[in-house]
Amino acid sequence: MSNIYILGNGGFAQEVFEQIILGHAVKETFGGFIILKNDEAILIGEEGSTKFDYPASARFILATGNKQWRRNFISHFTKQYPVNQWHFPNVEAGYAHVSKMSTMGVGNLFMNFSLINANAEIGNFNMLYSYSSIHHDTVLGDNNVFSPYAGIMGYCKVGNENFLG
Repeated sequence: MSNIYILGNGGFAQEVFEQIILGHAVKETFGGFIILKNDEAILIGEEGSTKFDYPASARFILATGNKQWRRNFISHFTKQYPVNQWHFPNVEAGYAHVSKMSTMGVGNLFMNFSLINANAEIGNFNMLYSYSSIHHDTVLGDNNVFSPYAGIMGYCKVGNENFLG
């Protein structure tokens, strides 16, 4: 069976742990938190910290809102693993609403009470914090962070690497 790891170890990573792992939004065994130090992946788990050994079946949730850390994690782990739904699943907390009529890439994270409405096109590695929303017919690029209550109304186009507050 595969393990799922949280990329990050700060306060937001702890919220992701609570809503996604403890909330049973994923079925995999939790493998621990991962940080990067000098471009080396360090696993923080129940036994302390060790070098991450890059298991072939690993899955990841990107759990930081810091733009530079997000870039570093994406760059580091997409060199080690193919960018696909297996390694970088889209993850929804139990009370998120993601329209079945929307389309999306990989590695997206939807926290409780976030909302994706009909016909939205979502890129890769976007994060919607609680109560943020993207409405109908919106196109969203890659690596965007929506803070609580941030919203994009219908028929909008948003590029890459934005922080919306």
